[in-house]
Amino acid sequence: MTAIEARQLSKSYRQYAKPIDLFKEWLLRKPFHNQVDALAPIDLTIPKGTTFGVIGDNGAGKSTLLKLLAGTLTPTTGSLHIEGRKSAILELGSGFHPEFSGLENIQLACSLLGLSADETAERTPQIIEFSELGVAIHRPVKSYSSGMFVRLAFSVITSIDPDVLIVDEALSVGDALFQKKSMDRMMRFRDQGRTLVFCSHNLYQVKELCEKAVWLENGVVMGMGESAKVVDDYQDSVRQRQKAGNSDRTDPDAEAAGDVYLTEVVLEGGIDTPENIPLYQTGDHFAIRVEADIGSRPADDVHIGLVLIRNDGLQVYGVSTLIDQLALYPIADKRYGVRLVFDPINLMSGDYALEAWLIDRSGLHVYDSRPVCCQFRVRHETSEVGIVKMSHQWEPIT
Repeated sequence: MTAIEARQLSKSYRQYAKPIDLFKEWLLRKPFHNQVDALAPIDLTIPKGTTFGVIGDNGAGKSTLLKLLAGTLTPTTGSLHIEGRKSAILELGSGFHPEFSGLENIQLACSLLGLSADETAERTPQIIEFSELGVAIHRPVKSYSSGMFVRLAFSVITSIDPDVLIVDEALSVGDALFQKKSMDRMMRFRDQGRTLVFCSHNLYQVKELCEKAVWLENGVVMGMGESAKVVDDYQDSVRQRQKAGNSDRTDPDAEAAGDVYLTEVVLEGGIDTPENIPLYQTGDHFAIRVEADIGSRPADDVHIGLVLIRNDGLQVYGVSTLIDQLALYPIADKRYGVRLVFDPINLMSGDYALEAWLIDRSGLHVYDSRPVCCQFRVRHETSEVGIVKMSHQWEPIT
């Protein structure tokens, strides 16, 4: 069964150089505007129970697409059909009255979302509990921080048990622990067979959470299909633009999550160099020691991921304790760690670095990260070429 069906859905705006041009256009019945295509015509079919990601640079048309799906924008062309009840969290504070308290806004929002007075009264305690606003629920929302806004909005929107949930990047302003809590709730929606449309700059989350994804650029679909391939293609494009000097964007990182953080990422061994970059020979023993403070989190909800990257941005190899189903080893109170060993290290000559990630058991939430750390250099003395030295043998043809 199809949850979302869009055919040639698009959105364009008229752009006027001066305000008076709008009046001249009306008076003289001739155009005085430029047409700006925020979203070129798109065909979209999302089956029921699918988690669908939307990625792209800022200004690519992601929010426009989500607003069209949510019904807060009227399309310029095309048709849209959504099966079942839908909810969306798009912009901070949208739908809230600034003078009303958080509690009054809950009642107002639930009413606007179609809940009866009895249903609203039944769900209000759950909404307040999930939002963790405490006594602030009785204060006017105009006094709320952006994080408090998003707590209230997400708690209300997800409380009505929608068939289709649409989430823009608004969650990125919340604190990291609430982001994890919200991500867990969205995963439960997915596991219950509901449809989720999810927009985020955190490509790791999109890749792990979503089955399908679309990549937008300047309002045009650049790729659509399996999320892993779409994300990889987008990252390749970003790296090419960075290499060509056309963009100073980098893949966004996640902020450290409260009391869960990396304390140490250290290379072991290697030869010291004047540049303070450890030098290894192809075939050397190579080890990385990583330690973290897990704070109040249970030990089985914290995992370490490491990626070896070349200095041109190429990801050579990445692995995590989650992938290998390995628990972190206790070191001291709240302090856990592990060593990743390559013996031998089969990298060929080049300059490299590490990406270190502290993630939860779902692999979706990032507690902390070190995007580029522990630079090192590898040299080999033979004439082979490439990235890695591969075990091989030559055999006679019989």
